[in-house]
Amino acid sequence: MRKREVFKQILAAGAVIFSLGTMAWAQQHPVPLDDGAMAQGVASCAGTTCHSRQTASGAIVRQNEILTWQDPSRSSGAHSRAYQVLMTPQGQAISRLAGFGPAEKAPECLSCHAHDVPETQWGDQFNISEGVTCESCHGNAEKWLSTHYAVGVSHEDNLANGLFPTTDVEKTTSLCLDCHFGSTREKQFVTHRIMGAGHPRMSFELELFTALQQHHTVDMDYLERKSMVRTSSMKNWAVGQAIALERATELFTDDELGRDGLFPELYFFDCHACHQPLSNDRQTFAGWRPNPGRPLGPGVPVFTDSNLIMLKAAVAEVMPERSAEFSQVGARLHAATRVDHDATKLAAAALADYSRDLREAFLDTEFDSRTTMNILSRILDATTAAEYTNYAAGEQAVIAVDVFLNAMVDQGAIEFRVLDELAPEIDEAFDAVQNPSDYDAARLRRALLAIADRTRRL
Repeated sequence: MRKREVFKQILAAGAVIFSLGTMAWAQQHPVPLDDGAMAQGVASCAGTTCHSRQTASGAIVRQNEILTWQDPSRSSGAHSRAYQVLMTPQGQAISRLAGFGPAEKAPECLSCHAHDVPETQWGDQFNISEGVTCESCHGNAEKWLSTHYAVGVSHEDNLANGLFPTTDVEKTTSLCLDCHFGSTREKQFVTHRIMGAGHPRMSFELELFTALQQHHTVDMDYLERKSMVRTSSMKNWAVGQAIALERATELFTDDELGRDGLFPELYFFDCHACHQPLSNDRQTFAGWRPNPGRPLGPGVPVFTDSNLIMLKAAVAEVMPERSAEFSQVGARLHAATRVDHDATKLAAAALADYSRDLREAFLDTEFDSRTTMNILSRILDATTAAEYTNYAAGEQAVIAVDVFLNAMVDQGAIEFRVLDELAPEIDEAFDAVQNPSDYDAARLRRALLAIADRTRRL
């Protein structure tokens, strides 16, 4: 298995299985557990005529979706393992040290490690130990379970009955971020204190995570049944980046989440900007490096800007007339963190507004093969690579390499064999971000520049 495949498995295990978990989003886009319907449990989706076949032999849908969801060895089974990980020594220790008691009973854990609906909404076959289930994403099935396979019932009918619109990239991204970043819902937010108790860092990128959790085939029949046009992977990537930055900056401006006593809530800040090796060894050098995107020196908490960096590359290609302005808005947030909390909140609110504008613009953008190649080139070039000083940005960069190159194969811009030809350089990039505690920014930049050199010749 190539290093990038190992990285994906680690990413899925760390960010999908260990996920504890918006202001405006919570009201605009109700999530599945908010609609008051009864949760029916995974067993209600089973049966060989439904979704529990051993092979993908269905005439319309695969019908082995439960087997894929339960796969014990692959990332596609991560959601089904979400509750069980609470029972491990690590899960129990995190909850105990955070002061929550047994993890399997703690609302702070169950809010994302299970389909955490009130007991008054538990159907006869519901079992909370099943983890993040079908209904966690598709909605409590009481009203649509029997209609979604009935003859003559449309997808719109099922949506009206409470089926969650997972085909809507905006709503799906928001739903994913509730757990993979956090929300304003009670006890659905990982604080720095919880991370201090041992919870792994949070990470999310819509297109890759969607691929890791793909339980169905998006073919022409699927598109017709859902009355939709295929959304390109590049649009998913761009919109996902914009909504992720929007979510982070919105939550940061919430006084209930943005502060922790005397300090700002450090969850919003880049872990590795502060967590550097300390040593009296004179041969040990500080891990801090200057970053051209931030007017900050060493020892300063840095608002996590990995999505911002990716978006700067996209904006420079899609909306070049707004590129300088967007970079300035991002730089103002970094500068404001050296002033005071009120200034930082104002700067974060401005960046949230800008992110919303970008989301709408990307939804109206057709990401053709030339646009895809040009954005990738910007992500790989030396100017942007100089901003990958910390792990979170480097991680997003290598994910982008994977997403963009596969998108270019789908677009017919390059042949699949090119991925094999680029394998040594791609594996080198993924190896540089394999371990967050041993991140090698210089090695990553060299690998990315090598990929850039190779792709320019395509």
